[in-house]
Amino acid sequence: MPLTIPHEFKPFLRDGDNAITATDARSLTYDGQLIFTLPNMTFVPQLYDNPSDIVQARADGKFWVMDPFQWPQMYADAYTWSFTIPRREFHDPSTDLWYAWWSPAFSDDFEPLSPGHVFGKLKSTHCDHLFRLYEWADKHVGSYKLFRENKQDAVVGWVTGLRSVFERFKETRAWRDIVMILAEFQRRFLEIWSMMDYLEIFEPRLKFEDRAQGVNKTWMECFTKDSTITLRLHKAGVPVWLIRDVRLVDDKINIHQVVPFTPANLVFGMYLHPIKNFAQPFDIRYKGPSDHQRQAAVHQLYLTFEEIPIDQTEVNRFAASREPSLGKAPTKTMKNKSVVYEPTALRQNQSQVGHDKWSDVAHPFMPNINTFFASAMTHVEKDLSRVKPTHARMDEGYRLPDPGLFVNVLSSQSLKKYLANWLACCESWLRHVYMSPPSLLPRSQSWHDLLIMQPTTPQPSSSSGQMPSGKTGKSKAKLDLFFGDELLLLRQFWTGSQMLQWRGQKIEAAILENPPHRLIQQIIYEICEQSFRYDLLELDKHLAGHMRLDWEAKKRRMELLRGIFPQHALSMWDKDFSTRNDGLNAESFQDALPYFENFRQVLITWDGAPQDLKQPFTESMPEGEKWQRMKQCALFYVQSFYDNTGHPPVVPHILYAGP
Repeated sequence: MPLTIPHEFKPFLRDGDNAITATDARSLTYDGQLIFTLPNMTFVPQLYDNPSDIVQARADGKFWVMDPFQWPQMYADAYTWSFTIPRREFHDPSTDLWYAWWSPAFSDDFEPLSPGHVFGKLKSTHCDHLFRLYEWADKHVGSYKLFRENKQDAVVGWVTGLRSVFERFKETRAWRDIVMILAEFQRRFLEIWSMMDYLEIFEPRLKFEDRAQGVNKTWMECFTKDSTITLRLHKAGVPVWLIRDVRLVDDKINIHQVVPFTPANLVFGMYLHPIKNFAQPFDIRYKGPSDHQRQAAVHQLYLTFEEIPIDQTEVNRFAASREPSLGKAPTKTMKNKSVVYEPTALRQNQSQVGHDKWSDVAHPFMPNINTFFASAMTHVEKDLSRVKPTHARMDEGYRLPDPGLFVNVLSSQSLKKYLANWLACCESWLRHVYMSPPSLLPRSQSWHDLLIMQPTTPQPSSSSGQMPSGKTGKSKAKLDLFFGDELLLLRQFWTGSQMLQWRGQKIEAAILENPPHRLIQQIIYEICEQSFRYDLLELDKHLAGHMRLDWEAKKRRMELLRGIFPQHALSMWDKDFSTRNDGLNAESFQDALPYFENFRQVLITWDGAPQDLKQPFTESMPEGEKWQRMKQCALFYVQSFYDNTGHPPVVPHILYAGP
C-alpha cells in the first residue's frame, strides 16, 4: 500500500513559543514522503540525490548540481568542510575574488595560435586575475600557518597544488582543456577558502555550544538526515536542511512558511566544439546519489589533455630530412595524423539532399496533416542562408521522436520494439521534457537507438565511473545521459510482464507486431500534437523573451499560449483525446477562429511578423480572407521554426479523418 502524508503542513506557531529551533522550520517543503525543514534560511534548494545522477563536466567545466562547489550536497564525513564553500551571489563581481566563479568565452577571452585555431592561451589580463587568487590563498594560508606554529595541516599543501594548476595556463592548450583547467583551479581555490573558514570560523564557534551563532548566509549549506548534525551545525550558524519522513515529524513544530523548491540556475548543456559546434562531452566520472563518492569524483584531477597537432609543412620538412640514404631501402611510414578533432557526419536532423522531411510519409499509419500547415510546409523558403548562425539558434535536437520513425520500419519485430519502448517510457519523458527540458536535446540517432533496443539485462556499471570506450559504448553513454530514467523503465518492461498501459488501455507487447491501425494513428497523432506544443513553447521563449520579463507578464503569456489549444493546455498526455477535431484542427472557420486568433497574437510579437497579421481575426471576415490569414499564420510559424533551427517542424495532424 502506498504511503500517504498524514496531514498538510501550514504556517504555525506554538502558543507562547515562536522560537525557531534546529528542528523547527523557517522554511519547509515536501518531496513525496520526505519533508525538508530549514531553521535559519528562507528557501529550500532542490536536492539531487538519485542513484541515476551522473557526475559529468558540463560546458563550463563544472558539474552542474552534482558539484559541491556550485550546489548544496548531502553532509559527508569525508568532506566536513564542504558546507563552508562560499556562494557566488554574495561577492562583488568587480573584485579579483569573483574570478573564483568566472566562466570565459572562446570569442572574447582566448588568444588562438591563429584565427580559427582551437589551440592557444587565456588572455594575459585574465591570467593576472587568477594569479591574484593564488596570492590571496597563499597569504591567507601563510598567516594561518604561522598562527598554528608551522603545523603542517593539509591546507598548506593545497596551496602548492593550486600553484601547479595555475602554471598550466602558461602552456598552449586546446580550448577544451583550458575550460577544464580553469574549473579545476577554481575548485581548488574555493576549497582552500572553505577550509580556512571551517578552521577559523566554524571550529571556534563549536566552543560556544551554549548559544546559537548568527547564520552565515555566504556559505554553501548542506542537507542531512541526522538531527544531531543539524543541531550542531545550526548552533554554529551553518544553513542546514533537515530531511525527515513526514510521518515522524511532530505536527506542533513552528513553521514560518511553506515554500516550493528553488531550482538550480546553472550551466547544464554539454561542451560543444567552439568552431564546428559539435558535442564533445567530457567523461562520466561517477553515477550515484549525493555522498562522499560523488564529492570524490568531482575532486578527481583532469589529465586527458589534447596534443597540439603538428603543422603539415613541418611534417613535410621533417619527412624530407629523414629520406633514406643511397643504397638503403626506404622504410614504410605511418600516415601523419595531424588533426585532433575529427569531422562529424552531417546531423540527421538537418536538411539533407535526398531526404525530404518537409512532407509526410505516405502510409496508412500516418494521420492526415492539418491543411493550413500542409500548405505552409510546401511554400516555406528552404534557403540555408535564412538559417541563423549557430549561437543565435535554438537547439537542433528533437524533444520527441520523429513520427516517421514509426512507419519507416523494416520488420514487424522492429515495429513492436518502437511502439513498445515508446509506450513504456513516454509518460516519464513527456513530463520530464515539459517540466524541466534538457538544455541539449536528443538527436534522431539517439531516438532510434532508444526505440530499437530490447534491454533484458541490467546495464553494466564501471567501477571507475568512466565513459565506455568505442562507438557502441559512447552511444550507450549518450543514451544514459539523455534517458536515464526511461532506460530503467524499459529494462523493467522487457524483463517483466511486457504489459503496457496507455490512455486507459491495457496493451500486450505481442500485439504490437501487427497492431490495429487506429492505435498507431493515435500514438503518432499524440507525438505530432505534443511535439508542436513543445516546439511552439520553446520557439516563443526564443523569439519573445521580452514578453516574459516578470512573473505577471510570463503568466499572461502562458495563458495566451494555452489558449491556442483545446482544454486550454500545453500538455496533452494527461488529457483525454477530444471526440472531434478541434483547436487549430477544427472543422469549421467558426470553431477554429478563437484558437487562430490566440495563435496570431503570439506570432505578431516575433521578429519579422507579416504586417497582415497585425489585424485581428473577426467573425465578420469573408471566409476566403479567413482562409488566407490562417494559412499565413501557419506559414510564418513554419518559416520562423526553420530559420531558428535549420530543420522543419513537426506540425499539427488530424485525429479524425473527414468523410
